[in-house]
Amino acid sequence: MARWITFLLFIAVTHARHEQYEGHSLYRVAGPSDQFQYLEAYIDFLSITPAAKSTSRQLEVLMRLSSEEKGKWLKYFEDHDMPYSLVSNNLAQVLRAEDSYLVRSKEGEAEDTNSTMTWDSYYNAEEINKYIDEMGAKYPDLITVINAGRSYEGRQIKYVRISTTRFENLRKRVIVIDAGVHAREWVTTPVALYLIKQLAEGADKLLTENLDWIIIPLANPDGYEYSINEDRLWRKTRSKSHAGSDACPGVDGNRNFDFDWGSRPDSNIACSIIYEGPSPFSEPETRIIRDAVLSNLGRTSLYISLHSYGNMFLYAWGTNGTLPSNGLSLHLAGIIMATAIEEVKLEKADSYIVGNAANVLYYTSGTSRDWTRGMGIPFTYTMELPGYEYGFLVPPTYIKQIVTESFVGIAAGARYVLSLY
Repeated sequence: MARWITFLLFIAVTHARHEQYEGHSLYRVAGPSDQFQYLEAYIDFLSITPAAKSTSRQLEVLMRLSSEEKGKWLKYFEDHDMPYSLVSNNLAQVLRAEDSYLVRSKEGEAEDTNSTMTWDSYYNAEEINKYIDEMGAKYPDLITVINAGRSYEGRQIKYVRISTTRFENLRKRVIVIDAGVHAREWVTTPVALYLIKQLAEGADKLLTENLDWIIIPLANPDGYEYSINEDRLWRKTRSKSHAGSDACPGVDGNRNFDFDWGSRPDSNIACSIIYEGPSPFSEPETRIIRDAVLSNLGRTSLYISLHSYGNMFLYAWGTNGTLPSNGLSLHLAGIIMATAIEEVKLEKADSYIVGNAANVLYYTSGTSRDWTRGMGIPFTYTMELPGYEYGFLVPPTYIKQIVTESFVGIAAGARYVLSLY
C-alpha cells in the first residue's frame, strides 16, 4: 500500500512537470542524411526511421519543436525541400498518456515476495541497484557485483561479472553489455537486468559455462532519475564541469568516447542534445564503461550498447560510413541476432535492420560502438530496441516482450561468438 501511495504521488508530480512541453509539437520530417546530421545539434530528435523502412524512401525523423521554434524550422524544411507532417500539436498530452499507462501497469502489478523486480513495470535507480545486489547474494558462485564508482551527482553505478570461473579462465571469451546511457531510454535497463536473470538461472548453460559476461544495467543514473522526476525527455548526463553548464548541464554519453571525438563541430555546443563534452571520457559514467571494457579487453569478443528505439543493429564505422576489416562478419553476426528475434517478435513489430550506422542513419562521432571496435573488439553494436507505435515512451506492458526477444537475439550472437573461438 505504501508503495502504491508513493507511486500515485509520483504520477501527480509528473503530470505537473509535463507543463514545460505544453504547446510543443511533434513533426515527422523526411530528407537526406546530411541535412539531419546538421539538424541533430539544434533540434531534439525523438526517433529516426531509416530510408529502407520509411514510406518516403528517405530518412524520416520525428522531432520536437517548441512554439517559438516552429516558424524558423518549418521554413527551413520548406526551403530545403524536406516534406513534413504534424504528428501532435501538444507533446505534454503525449507524455500524460504515458503516465496513464504507468498507472494501469501498477494497478495490475502482481506482488512478488521473492524479488523486488517484475517485468511489467519501470523502477528507479535505487530499486535497480537493490535488485542487482539481490542477484549477487542469490547466486554468489556465479555473479560478482562490482561497485564501479559514483556518478557525477554521487549515485553508485553497479555492474555484474557473470562467470562460472570468476574470470580466472583466460581462455573464455568475454561479452560486455551496457544500458541506460541515454536517460530517457527507460526500456534498455530491464533488458540488461533480464539478461542477468536468465544467465543466472541457467536459461542457456552454454552461455555461462563457456563465456564470461560484464553487464552494466544503468550507466547514467543521474540522467535517468532526472528523466523520472523532472524532465521525461532528458537524454544526457547531469554534469556541470564544462563551460556553459549552468544553463546547459550534461553531456551525451554516447558522444563522449575517444573515437573521432571532436571531429564534428556541431557536437561541441553545450546546449546541444548531442554535446560531446569538454574532453573524451570527461564523464564518470563513460569512464566506468571504459574501465569495464579495458579490464578484459584482450578476450572480449562482443560488445552491445542497448538503446531505444528503432529495431536496429548498427555497427562501425559511424564516423564516415566505411567498414572495418571484418565488416562482412559484423553484418553476418548482426543478421544472426536479428533473425533470432524475428522468430519471436510481435507480429506488428518491425523487423530489425542490420547495417553500418552511418549508412543506415548518418555520421556520428565519439560513440561507444566505434570506440570498442577501434580498441580491437571484433563484434560491436548499437542495438536499438523496439518502440512499436510509442517510441521510447514504450508502455510497461511491452517490457516482458522486449526483454524476452532481446535475450533471444543476444544469446544467438553469443553462440555465434562461441562458434568462432
